[in-house]
Amino acid sequence: MAIRLEIGSGNNPQPGYWHCDRYLDHRTRGHVDFIADAQRLPLADASCDALLLFGVVEHFGIIEIQAAFLEIARVLVPGGRVRFDVPDFDWFVDVYRTGIDPVTNRPVDPVRDERWIMHAFFGGQDGPGQFHRWGWSERRMRDFLMKPNWGFSDVQLIGRQWRDPESNHLVFECVK
Repeated sequence: MAIRLEIGSGNNPQPGYWHCDRYLDHRTRGHVDFIADAQRLPLADASCDALLLFGVVEHFGIIEIQAAFLEIARVLVPGGRVRFDVPDFDWFVDVYRTGIDPVTNRPVDPVRDERWIMHAFFGGQDGPGQFHRWGWSERRMRDFLMKPNWGFSDVQLIGRQWRDPESNHLVFECVK
């Protein structure tokens, strides 16, 4: 039976998955099954049929995320799926400049202030690994995911929201 793995689960693990995180601290203790970096997963080739990475991809620089996706491709079974989200950098730029949600064309809630936007750009910076190291738009992410290195047969934008009421994240699902 193949493994269902959530990488970077932190203190919000999704049910039905094994959970790993790069860091073990007061927030993750008791929530993860093992410690591992997405660039070096301690799993056999073709051992996972499903992978989740929510709130993870933006924490890697462009070189590091390539290494992580090589690992994802290595551990995914043929037909396996990886689902992940990234903050939509272009959405946040537009909101920063105009205060208008570019998807709905309506003003964002006033609590979505400059500090909130800076957190989206650069991460919370309140613990190990809590720094965002790259910005993704739908186009940049599609270009990245379509590289033959990963061996994905299908790449879909399946949503624009993970946890916020606005459409400020891109949720992708890829099939190997």
